[in-house]
Amino acid sequence: MRNKHRQSPETSDSEPEKKPAGNARFSNQSGKKSKTRSYEPKRPRKVTRDYLMNYATWYLERFAASRARLETLMRGKIRLSVAEHGTDPDEAVAWMNSVLSACEKAGFINDNAYAKGRARSLLRRGKALRVIAADLSSRGIASDQVDAALAELKAEADDAAYEEVRGTDPNIAAAAAYARRRRLGPWRRPDIREEKRDKDMAALARQGFGYDTATRIINSEIEELEDLLSMIDGI
Repeated sequence: MRNKHRQSPETSDSEPEKKPAGNARFSNQSGKKSKTRSYEPKRPRKVTRDYLMNYATWYLERFAASRARLETLMRGKIRLSVAEHGTDPDEAVAWMNSVLSACEKAGFINDNAYAKGRARSLLRRGKALRVIAADLSSRGIASDQVDAALAELKAEADDAAYEEVRGTDPNIAAAAAYARRRRLGPWRRPDIREEKRDKDMAALARQGFGYDTATRIINSEIEELEDLLSMIDGI
């Protein structure tokens, strides 16, 4: 009869393993083969200019990124290629700079647009402006570009606001947006709202909002915050 037992490539040329005779509890297990498979780690790819261009295109099709972020990722590829394949590091860096310049020229990388888009997204999530600035800086955005992104964000929020709240600090609207998203203060059930007040104040403080801003949001009613939220919902 044909043996239907499927064997791994490592054992396909050997004889089928025989099952131990008798009660398995009393059988000698010392000669039994381990079922644990060993896998060799995947070797890093050898870096070329074409490889870096393909990698940059692949990454930017899936994620928004600053030039600094993409450069960091490609430098990691270069370090691995230098160690594994002896790639000339200076030549590889020249390829990387060429790819980054080509991506910028084609509009695939635009730090100004990236900074503005990310700042807008973070404000919608209820992040304080200073937290947004720190986030952009950590992603390699230059300080003048961070300032420009925040200035435009403030103008957008003011344009989107209802007339009654125009000129209000966007941080206050961001705090309201965060409280709404996390269901703090006026968004809590009435029977536990007072009990959770200190906890909610601390949550806003951890997000970078000052005491006065946190107090205003946590002590307000939802109806009182609707105008403020227009600054967030309209951008």
